[in-house]
This record gives sequence, structure tokens and C-alpha cells, in this order.
Amino acid sequence: MRRFFLASLAALGLANAQQQTLTLYTSEVLTNVNPMIELFRRAHPNINVQVFRSGTGEVITRLRAELEANNPQADLLWVADKTFFRELAAANRLRPVRATTAGFPVRFAYQGGLYYEVRLLYNGIAVNTRRLGNTPEPRYWRDLLKPEYRNLLGMPNPNFSGAALSTLGTFSQRFGFDFFTQLERNGLKVEQSNPILQQKLAEGQYGLAIITDHGIRELIRQGAPLRLIYPKDGAILVPTPIGVLSSSRNPAAAERFIRFLLSPEAQALFAQQGLIPVIPTAPRPAGVSGEVLSVPSAAEYIQTHRQRLFTQFNTLFNLR
Repeated sequence: MRRFFLASLAALGLANAQQQTLTLYTSEVLTNVNPMIELFRRAHPNINVQVFRSGTGEVITRLRAELEANNPQADLLWVADKTFFRELAAANRLRPVRATTAGFPVRFAYQGGLYYEVRLLYNGIAVNTRRLGNTPEPRYWRDLLKPEYRNLLGMPNPNFSGAALSTLGTFSQRFGFDFFTQLERNGLKVEQSNPILQQKLAEGQYGLAIITDHGIRELIRQGAPLRLIYPKDGAILVPTPIGVLSSSRNPAAAERFIRFLLSPEAQALFAQQGLIPVIPTAPRPAGVSGEVLSVPSAAEYIQTHRQRLFTQFNTLFNLR
């Protein structure tokens, strides 16, 4: 009996020893992340995933502080700022991962597999059809300067939102920063984040928004009077990479998580959440067929002009 008891304790100790914990720092909304983690746990019950979630800007600020203190807590980073991943790669702070998923587009394995795109996110124009009424909907980005849209338009804050930073950089490169000056004169307002803006848009506080696509699709599914428009001159493809930090305490488990995100099960869940999977043969979200006409985010331009862009934008809109 005593031998059986000791054997049971030994087995319990082995099971506990095999339990691993991953820490994920992300700007992904928890309503999307948590179901993905639950699906991962079904396949890997011995791996727990802890999440710190905030806007891209706050996530990066926290990780920077930890790196400066030589005490990084994250195993995985998943945010909408490709330029920060480049910075980490240059400092040898990312661990290469080999993704073996069939059909994965190699252009989304950045810098030889140091970080990966696992689904595609776009900035487009969302319209509250009730608030806009009979006013014709915009078809191109520059249409947002028309007087009929005065005081109807909102966008998220690029200091907080990585997707909004992509908007800031891409528009500044394509049209010049004066485009934002003209938008401000036409009444453009800035909200903190995409989720806050999309809710205000659904409530009719705005008639239009420059915003990420997947949350709008979910609100439409729930019955909100919204429509999503991909402009004819190209939606903005927002980089939202994920990578493993070289300081990870559980690098093998962290790599397993990235490979899981590229699995058929995870790609199908992305589609259910209104996100476009990165694997071309995976299911598409409802209402999406084929490829989205898009322009790449101006990552190089943002990296070179980052501080100037923030200074100009914050001064124009009287932000922090």
C-alpha cells in the first residue's frame, strides 16, 4: 500500500513537472485570443498560456521596459507593429521558427522565419448606413475629404493602435501628411482603439470610420447597421506578426504555439472570427471571396519617420 502511495506521488510529481506555461504579450482582442488558446490547450493539455493584452503601443512600452531591466516576461509577442519586430531582430532578441504548414506563403515568414503572419488584417472604411442615410458611400480614400462627410469620420489613435499606426504611415507616404491636415479640417476625430471606435460607429456616433475589418464583420453578423468597404485604391494590409523571444523560458512550446496557429483547425477558427486566414486554401470569413485588393503597410517608411509622424499627428489632434 505504501509502495502504491509513493508511486502515485511520483506520477503526480512527473505530471506537474511536465506542465509548462507560456506568456503571450499581444494586442489581439481577448474575445479572439481566448478561444484560440482553448483550442490549443485541447491539443496540448500540458501547456498553459497566460496573456497580457493591451493596445500595441502599451504592449511595446511594457516589453521595452522589461528588456531594459534585463527581465523580459514574454515568451511570445503578437502585435500590429512590424517595425518593432525588426528592432528586436536587429538586437538578436527573436528566435527563428521553422513553420512547415503546406501552402504557407513564404513572403509572410519575415526575415527568414524570425516572425510570422498567421492571418491577414486590413484597414478599410466602415459605414453606418443608418447615420449616412442617402449620402453616397466613399469608394476611394480621398473621398473622405468630401464635405458631405464633414464631422462624420473617426479613426483610432496610432499611439495606442498598431493598425492605426499603419494608417498614419501609409497615408503619409502615399498622400503626404497634409492628407491628415485636410481630414482634421473635415472633422476627423480620434478614438483610443479599434474596439472603442467600432462600438461608437455601431451606435451612430460616427457615420464612417477608418478601421480594421474583422470587428466590423462581427458587428454586422450581430445585426449592426454597418457596411465594410475596401477602397478601390487598396485597403491597407496591416502587419500583425507573432514571434518567439530569444529569452523565452519555454521556446519549444512557444514554437509549437506558432505552428498551431497555422494549422487547419486554427485557420478555420480565424475565419469564424471574421479574420482572413493566411493559408490560401483555408475557409474564408462570411462575405469574403478571393483576395482583397490591398496596399502593403509602409513599414520601412514608418521605421524611418516614426517619431516625426507621432509628433505631427499628436500636435494636429492635440494628443499626449
